[in-house]
Amino acid sequence: MKKCLKFIFLLLVIINFLFCSNENDFINDNEFLINLNNQPKIVKDCPPCEIERLDSVSLISESYKWHDFKKGELLKINNLTNLNYGKSEIIGQNYWNIRSWWMQDDLDPWSQFPYWGSKYVQPFHNFGACVDDSLRYLCGYSYVVEVPSDYTQEKKYPLIIFLHGGISVDSYYTFLGRDNTRNSFYEFENDKYIIAAPIKLEIDWEPDKIIDVIDNITLNLNVDKSRVYLTGLSMGGRGTFIVAAKYPKKFAAIMPLSPHHEPFSYIPLFKQLKNIPVWMSHGDIDRISSYKMAKIMADSLKKINPNVKFVTKKNTGHWGWNNIYSDSTNISWLMSWKKK
Repeated sequence: MKKCLKFIFLLLVIINFLFCSNENDFINDNEFLINLNNQPKIVKDCPPCEIERLDSVSLISESYKWHDFKKGELLKINNLTNLNYGKSEIIGQNYWNIRSWWMQDDLDPWSQFPYWGSKYVQPFHNFGACVDDSLRYLCGYSYVVEVPSDYTQEKKYPLIIFLHGGISVDSYYTFLGRDNTRNSFYEFENDKYIIAAPIKLEIDWEPDKIIDVIDNITLNLNVDKSRVYLTGLSMGGRGTFIVAAKYPKKFAAIMPLSPHHEPFSYIPLFKQLKNIPVWMSHGDIDRISSYKMAKIMADSLKKINPNVKFVTKKNTGHWGWNNIYSDSTNISWLMSWKKK
């Protein structure tokens, strides 16, 4: 009997729903579905950096100050990554398609910590709805900077900016290799220096981004502005020419190694480098970067610049940079120059 009553009650509920519901209820439901389908789709067309970089004046604000740090500490600095530099002025910057390797796990360079491999810490991003992370190359550089072991506020220190090579990253071993090269730089006991290594996402190094890195370091550390040096290898070697050519008064000396010849020739830049001491090196059997172009560049520089040194590495290909950086004679030459 109870089962019959339950069945009759359920039947009445169904009949009431079918015949007594307001017709507008169905209309409203349909309108809801139509309106839902007509909602504008979110277009992902903005990079994950919201602040337009107009000039460097705003980069001296408190938001670009670092937290406390210790002597000899390796710091990871990300406070320039919120700056949007827009499309590059460099000819051929998009000559190759930029592969978004930074979107892979364990390769995101915006980690808060300067470690790769087993010590790597994956960052968490709370990007806006419009963000297309493949456009991250439009943003400012993340970088590591090593504080001298004898750092004090009463002393000013030379600054070396190291530009890595390559246009993409295949695994974290690439970063470990770059760290190994940075750690190979010879260090003088009586002339400690600050060394910084930005991480590039685009094809060629962007001068404005490098200058902002230098200014950011100068804001937070005691930098001897007469002793700022620029060096790099392969794409970083050509990047050394590109950056120094746009800001020739910023650097006391430069050291481009095995500069790459693409996506455009760097030889026309030699005229802007006539007042900067240059130490160049290139392997004569290099099959990746053009030795011939490097030799022409050196010969062109020597005609207008008395302080140019070009070293040909015999029977050497696209390698050997750690040996160059670890040689005290080479680093001594670089750091012997002071900007007038």
